[in-house]
Amino acid sequence: MKTKNTPIKYWPVLLAISAVLFQTSCTKDFEKYNTNRYNATDSLLKIDGEGLGTFMLPMQLSIFSTTNYLYQLQQNLNADIYSGYMMSGDPFNGGVNNTNYGLVPGWNTAPFNIGFQNIMSNWLQVNKRAAASSPDYLAIANILKVEAMHRVTDVYGPMPYTSFGKGGFTTPYDSQEVIYNTFFTELDFAIKTLTQYIKTNPGVKPFQPYDLVYNGDYKQWLKFANSLKLRLAIRIAMVNPTLAKTKAEEAVNDPNGLLTTNGDNAFVHPANGVTFTNSLWSITYEYGDINMGAPMECYLKGFNDPRLPVYFKPNGAGQYRGIRNGVAITSTQQYADASLLNFGTTNASTPIQLMAASEVSFLKAEGALRGWNMGGTPSGFYNEGIALSFDLNGVSGSLGNYANDATSTEAPYADLASATNNVPAGSPYLSKITIKWDDGATYQQKLERIITQKWLGLWPDGEEAWAEFRRTNYPVLMPVVVNNSQGTISTTDFIRRLPFSQDEYNNNKAEVTKAVTLLNGPDNGGTRLWWDLKVKN
Repeated sequence: MKTKNTPIKYWPVLLAISAVLFQTSCTKDFEKYNTNRYNATDSLLKIDGEGLGTFMLPMQLSIFSTTNYLYQLQQNLNADIYSGYMMSGDPFNGGVNNTNYGLVPGWNTAPFNIGFQNIMSNWLQVNKRAAASSPDYLAIANILKVEAMHRVTDVYGPMPYTSFGKGGFTTPYDSQEVIYNTFFTELDFAIKTLTQYIKTNPGVKPFQPYDLVYNGDYKQWLKFANSLKLRLAIRIAMVNPTLAKTKAEEAVNDPNGLLTTNGDNAFVHPANGVTFTNSLWSITYEYGDINMGAPMECYLKGFNDPRLPVYFKPNGAGQYRGIRNGVAITSTQQYADASLLNFGTTNASTPIQLMAASEVSFLKAEGALRGWNMGGTPSGFYNEGIALSFDLNGVSGSLGNYANDATSTEAPYADLASATNNVPAGSPYLSKITIKWDDGATYQQKLERIITQKWLGLWPDGEEAWAEFRRTNYPVLMPVVVNNSQGTISTTDFIRRLPFSQDEYNNNKAEVTKAVTLLNGPDNGGTRLWWDLKVKN
């Protein structure tokens, strides 16, 4: 890990929060706290005279941490790579690291620690203060909490959740099933509360000074809440289809609506005096630590996808080249010609995507494929999702040819450094799926088509893309070449989760030990999460 950092710069009142939350060293174990991690005291985050919103600004800035080295550990050196989106050409840790399943314990604490210290602790302060006097603030805090913490449980599985803040230095872990059920309850509260608030306070925007997503517009927050509810319903579609169907249909049929246009998209923006540097920009252009993943190269090239130059930059030879996950890397020069992410060298303040309308269309497409009442057909929502992604990325002029392409498939892969890493035509590690919708295709072919295009549209959110790959086995990805897991992770079955935080073993050992019994196997990267079934349906 590097120690360079582009600091968050925002209101002076938040510097006190930053001093508490972001005092870390990325050359040591991720974070060590001297406070009660499960029942944060008022004095820890108290900001005199600034109101509830000061607790919610750090929540918005921590779902994807806007501190570059924190984000690198939170997501970039795990999900962004495991999703097939990206790969690093840096031989971290002597070449044995997360990219080739040589999991580094000090790295794998970050998603947990950021979630609990930056999200849950701030949510607890809002919950204490807002439950009676400002339920609308609590509703927004709940939405932010669920958006952030579903990403944490989808990394580890069980985690402390329902007992958080109830006192004591140790807190029991909940099963992932209990956590997801609680997510739905919290979103339902938020939807009901904001709906009532809008009726009784039309046009009022109390959260506006603190809102980096929707500038205080509660109608848009309601659309986001319903869309997030739909995302979580689809996530559990295979493990609990009855509840999934109920919650998905509730979300789609709620009169407040969903994210349906790109004007509805949930992005964290520099706003209201808050500025930040997008961490992916920093990791790309300041660190030089992340590049295009081989699957992105092969799908985008094979599909003649016009989003290729939007997502990535060509190398010095004008070519788009990716790096395969888990290749042996001994020098940064091996893949120096791999393509960088395309943020533009001066576009450091690129907004951070939480959820886009294209994803919602693909969620509805899958729901309709499962026979749920989504208000349309799988084909209609599928094509809508592609169109929304093309519009978002400024390539709508190419939509017709792309959506009607019934022949193009994923391209073979030729490695920049060694032909032994190549994936030739005909390999089982390359998909045969095409783009154009086919009503005569099998159920699994239709699902693969939906998820593959959803994966392309989710860029650059590797966390969500990795979760969907684990849930469905789509899109088809390439296994690692080098597997340093010592047999705990199957090369052909891919990594399924990260082990519980080492900090938790140090500070909450008894409860973590109990939590292992909530898993479907040992506490390692090969054990599947609750919603990640071996047999897909």
